[in-house]
Amino acid sequence: MSESMEPVDDPVHAAGRECDAGLVATLRHERENVARLTHEDGAFAVACRETGTSPEPVDGATFDTFDAAERARDAARRYRAVLRTLDPGLERYQLAVCSADTVDGSLTRVRRRTDRRRENGVPESRQTVTLTGQGCDEWLRVENGPVVHLAGPDALLDDELVTRQLESGLGSR
Repeated sequence: MSESMEPVDDPVHAAGRECDAGLVATLRHERENVARLTHEDGAFAVACRETGTSPEPVDGATFDTFDAAERARDAARRYRAVLRTLDPGLERYQLAVCSADTVDGSLTRVRRRTDRRRENGVPESRQTVTLTGQGCDEWLRVENGPVVHLAGPDALLDDELVTRQLESGLGSR
C-alpha cells in the first residue's frame, strides 16, 4: 500500500494560508489606493511629522488635494499596520499631510535611541540630518552635531556664515 502524496486537510495550515492571502491582498489594495490618489505635480505630500520621512507606500508621492493626501495617509497607515503584523519591529511613523517640497532636493531627519543613558537617566539618542541636492555629489550629513541654517530668506548663505554657526555650537531650538 503506497502512501498518498496529497496534502492532508489541516485546518491550522489552511487558516494560515488564508490569513497570508488576506494580508497580501490588503497590502496590494492599500498600495493601489495610494497610486490612484497620486498626482505627479501635487501640492501635498504625506510624511512623518517628527522626522519628515515618507515611508512606503507614500514615498515620493504627491497629491493634488488635501483630501486626497488624507486618504493616502490613511491607506499608508493601514498598509504599515499590516506590515507590522508581519514584522513587529517595523519603524513607526506619525504620518501627517504636509506641503510637497517645491525645492529640488530633500531634508531628512532621523532620531534613534541608543542603548546608552545620559547622566540624568534619560535615554540617549542619535540624530542624523541629511540634506541632498539634485546631483549625485550634492549631499551633507550631520550626525549628533548642531543643525545650522544653509539658506537665508533670499539665497544660500555663504561658507563663512555656515562656518560661524558650526563653530558656535548653536543648533536650531
